[in-house]
Amino acid sequence: MTDGRDFLRNELLAVAETVVPDQRPVVTHDPGPINPGVLFDGRGPATVSRITVQTGNPQSPDPAAEVEAAAAALRARGWTADVVPPENGHYRVAAVRDGFEVAVHAWSADWRITFTGETPVAS
Repeated sequence: MTDGRDFLRNELLAVAETVVPDQRPVVTHDPGPINPGVLFDGRGPATVSRITVQTGNPQSPDPAAEVEAAAAALRARGWTADVVPPENGHYRVAAVRDGFEVAVHAWSADWRITFTGETPVAS
């Protein structure tokens, strides 16, 4: 159950370190495996893990370059990554690999870049 979670956490941290090498990324959300549908569809034993990592350089934020770097780093690690066209200062990457999903978010009004991932649903 934790293998997928550990893989995802390590991937998010590695990509974050590649995008902003002078800063240490921080795991800001990792509640462990949770059951996403127990109250709604009866998948009692099914679990999923959601993890968020943040980093950034407050001295020289460049959200457009950071999301491009994130997409390149994800691709280099075997992910399929697409840069979403910017919208109102919001820059994004959507990536998938073997049922894992990652979203990268950066904003022109904030120096942080956020990496959020989800494991596949496991029974």
